Amino acid sequence: MEIRLVELKDKEGVLKLLDELGEEVNRKIGYSEHNKEAEQLGGPIFEEIVSRKDTFIFIASVNGEIVGLITLYFLPNMRHGWHRGHIEDFIVSEKVRGQGIGTKLFETVKKYCKDNNVSVIKLDSSNELTEAHKFYEDNGGKQTEKMFRFDLEEK
Repeated sequence: MEIRLVELKDKEGVLKLLDELGEEVNRKIGYSEHNKEAEQLGGPIFEEIVSRKDTFIFIASVNGEIVGLITLYFLPNMRHGWHRGHIEDFIVSEKVRGQGIGTKLFETVKKYCKDNNVSVIKLDSSNELTEAHKFYEDNGGKQTEKMFRFDLEEK
């Protein structure tokens, strides 16, 4: 297994893995339809994220296939006077879960944050991903707040 920062050549594998996450969430909420949004819409955003200096995508690959990823943002916090890490996406493909890939990815991200003077990482997670919540708790995570979503456009 290899863990590294993403490159533009990884776009297809990253978007495919993000769609796997979308399918998993939809299954858990009982929604049968999934339209591969990441693969259809995510290309330009992927390229923007890769070019940013405050955003990092760490990928795990096995035999050249991307099987895990974490998207990490460094966000400035005026109230505290420091940057914090924010994990937007954290997924390990269902077919390789239980092999320590998520743990190794997360350890890599924590070290990267420490090396860049970031001492707090937050993440949000869909309510339905209870196995992921257990993983976060087992790795020292504490639920500290609620997150609210505001949809500004009708779908």
